[in-house]
Amino acid sequence: MTDPIKTNKPKSSMKIENAPTPHNTPANNFDFLKNGNPMKKSGSGNASAKQGAAQSVNEEDIKSALSANQPLLLQSIQEKLGSLVGADSGYLESLPKNVKDRIFALKSIQEDLFQLEKDFQIELFDLEKKFIAKYKPLHDSRASIINGESKPTDEQIEKGKELAAPEEEEEAEEEEDESLVGIPSFWLTALENLPIVADTITDRDAEVLDFLTNVRLEYLDNGKPGFKLIFDFNAEENPFFTNSSITKTYYYQSELGYSGDFIYDHADGEEIDWVDNESNVTVQIEKRKQRNKTTKQVRTIEKITPIESFFNFFDPPRMKEHIHNHGKGEECDDEEDEEELADLEERLALDYSIGEQIKDKLIPRAVDWFTGSALEFEYDNEEMGDEDDNEEDYDEDFDEDDFDEEEEDDFANTKKEQPPECKQS
Repeated sequence: MTDPIKTNKPKSSMKIENAPTPHNTPANNFDFLKNGNPMKKSGSGNASAKQGAAQSVNEEDIKSALSANQPLLLQSIQEKLGSLVGADSGYLESLPKNVKDRIFALKSIQEDLFQLEKDFQIELFDLEKKFIAKYKPLHDSRASIINGESKPTDEQIEKGKELAAPEEEEEAEEEEDESLVGIPSFWLTALENLPIVADTITDRDAEVLDFLTNVRLEYLDNGKPGFKLIFDFNAEENPFFTNSSITKTYYYQSELGYSGDFIYDHADGEEIDWVDNESNVTVQIEKRKQRNKTTKQVRTIEKITPIESFFNFFDPPRMKEHIHNHGKGEECDDEEDEEELADLEERLALDYSIGEQIKDKLIPRAVDWFTGSALEFEYDNEEMGDEDDNEEDYDEDFDEDDFDEEEEDDFANTKKEQPPECKQS
């Protein structure tokens, strides 16, 4: 959702009582042109409340609250102003018929633009698929070097040295070990440097991901927009599961969203053939012994509990399952169901975000994530923002002699009296 349109007019010229303008007319209330004021059909009471808020808040209220330094009054005014966003101002409804007809014409043109946008997105997907085929020889060459199946050429090495940071080149020239094949733990290290993915990798996952030999991208060929992430493993040496590759497929809806982009629909994973429960890093096993009262025979019971793991990525959450369990179109009956739905939506968002990160960041820039140099670009903007946010205003004229020693002792004693579980922020 975009922020409300802001005006650059000086405060003295802003008349709150004149709030009804085209700026706060709801974007989705186009039906008024044919059916009158849409607020009459639904939420008319809400519209009246918003209009009442506009009338009850004016410039004098704001000046009075500011001059008197009354935060509660300011908060009340702010809440009233917030309620005006999206209110029906009546401006569009008051337009003459010929002007409304022109708006209808603009709506028609916008629909034509939207259809062209859809054609653009489809052709863009086709273009991406075309270039994936062109990338393939380079991706294959990269995988071959990583896995020790081929050696890099002198030309590649020299070009890489020119592109590398000085410290990377120096470290590379410090020592050599001919016993090492390829680049050990390449994909594991790259994944652990990708922030959103790193949070999902456990110590047990790392042991499995050490057998990861390649991460590939393919686009769907069945006429539907979407893509596949393919994780290749060394099946001969991997003691955890027998799959030579595991696939995660993301599907988009065939229709575009309002923004002109394809909308994520769902994802399908692939079942992992774990060698046994002990090898399955997505579960925890608790063993206990039971004795038969009659025969005195002892047997071992296994309790299997699902746990957090990177490999849960291949068993994605589904909104359809929630709808099936709770009834299609039915609202959540209690707070527990609402929390469950909120948790599901959060997991769906995380699942899609991980897929996009791997597709758009990891695969194209794998070596930068392995070396960690990609992190510099990942956090540069965030750190600049954090520095501004963390700056505090201090009194430059502060004199240590002004600090009351008695108060300092009292403060120290108060801190000591805090219970152990109470952490000071």
